[in-house]
Amino acid sequence: QGVRNGGSSMKIQPFHRLISASFKARQIFGKKYARCTRAQIQNRDEARRAAYERLKQSGESEDESFVIARELVDYAWKESENPGEKLEEALRSRIEDRMPLQYIIGEWDFHDLKGIRVRSPCLCPRPETEDLVALILDKVSPPNTFLEIGSGTGAIGLALVNRWKAQRSRVRLTAIDISPEATKLTTENAKFFGLSEHVEVKCVDFEEYYATLQDNYLPFDLIVSNPPYIPSAEVDQLDDVVKNHEDRGALDGGADGLDLIRIIISEAPLLLSDNGELWLEVDPRHPKIIEEELSESIGEMEYLETHKDFTGKDRFVRLQRRAR
Repeated sequence: QGVRNGGSSMKIQPFHRLISASFKARQIFGKKYARCTRAQIQNRDEARRAAYERLKQSGESEDESFVIARELVDYAWKESENPGEKLEEALRSRIEDRMPLQYIIGEWDFHDLKGIRVRSPCLCPRPETEDLVALILDKVSPPNTFLEIGSGTGAIGLALVNRWKAQRSRVRLTAIDISPEATKLTTENAKFFGLSEHVEVKCVDFEEYYATLQDNYLPFDLIVSNPPYIPSAEVDQLDDVVKNHEDRGALDGGADGLDLIRIIISEAPLLLSDNGELWLEVDPRHPKIIEEELSESIGEMEYLETHKDFTGKDRFVRLQRRAR
């Protein structure tokens, strides 16, 4: 679930009887069958094995099946009087509807944040983006103010604030997103993790935002963004888990995937303090393009370095505003 493609859409297979019965069978056997089912699904190990087999039969890879089965069984047993039915519903959401695991569960662990709220259509937090957070924490001194462009769930900015607030008590994040659903979710997560006093959330298009330049916390010491970066022609080739549920606007980066990225880079000098940094998550094809375009122009942004994600792909770029 940590990538924006891959998977299968094979038809659902009958579920192992240790977990649950089909709706038709429950109609036929009624309460007697339901009691038997409830007794049999008390063993979580058996439930996990059966869920794994069903997911694998549906076309999930062995690795994906293992992870999804584990997460869904834990989810089904959490504060539930009837985990069998809850698991059945969750499995059908995954196999028939191809729903992202994070949406089914409704929360996800991200870096130090345990149980960040997740819901459609906001982009699901992904493991490679945790690498971005770790890199920034390792290489950037705690800022006074920073900006996240395209906050989504708020995962990146909130994870940074959560770590930095102990070192810099007045650290301040401005999180912007064009999506009302995303800004609402960022606000909810900031409140859930007790970070609201450090965060200001704005529902605004980035081009409109930098055109007004009325933020009280300008200039920023840092800008971070996981912008839409998939080329338009490739979005429809993504797995149904991604393209049918997550916001296309958070995925589609234009013809070469660089539409918003180029705008962010061009306008960053207006928003950054001297030597302030810009960190971006990008497509592995982008770092060389960005570096070449910056080298060909006499601008205020300097390309510092490229970093790989945990799969070994060039995924993150680090830029810096030259001193005035």
